[in-house]
Amino acid sequence: MKAVIMALLLAGPASAAGAEPSLHDLIDKANKALRGDSSHGRLTMTIETPEWKRSLDIEGWNKERTFAFIRILSPAKERGNTTLRRRNEMWVWLPKVERVIKIPPTMMHSPWQGSDFTYEDIVKADSIVKDYTHKLLKTTKEEGRTIYHIEATPLPDAPVVWGKVLTDVALYDDDQSVIPLNERDYSERGELIRTITLSDVRIM
Repeated sequence: MKAVIMALLLAGPASAAGAEPSLHDLIDKANKALRGDSSHGRLTMTIETPEWKRSLDIEGWNKERTFAFIRILSPAKERGNTTLRRRNEMWVWLPKVERVIKIPPTMMHSPWQGSDFTYEDIVKADSIVKDYTHKLLKTTKEEGRTIYHIEATPLPDAPVVWGKVLTDVALYDDDQSVIPLNERDYSERGELIRTITLSDVRIM
């Protein structure tokens, strides 16, 4: 199964000229690039499995990586379904049955709208910043940017799902902006479970 998301990416603030950025700062800026301090956008998510394929048009708001409001615009049968995040709590509004459901901890690992993303991904959007230590594996120089290949491992007793996360982020030479490129999530047994790739990144 794969989910394809078109998103607006905003780069974080610049580092001091000539200073080598810390891995924590790189991860934090890459995470902020996806959401900013606050953001609003419309996107299309395509979910594809060997048996079926469907697309959802979604509108979402985000504030301080702590609050989120996500509403489905189409298809018609799911229009109005809404997800609300308030810090570490989450609710779902189902207009067809006029019902609000609070998502319990036991359901946080459940797929959101049948995708590879879970409710926990929404609640812990900045988990890779706060709940992991970061190790530089290598750097790769490309025209106009440097790619940092980073391994993230959970802090002791951190409430996370993944046993290891490998991520690549790009630091651009001209304005020191940071953009995430991909993320590979591994189980505690070292099995690759999920790959997230961001492509065709543009300033809008």
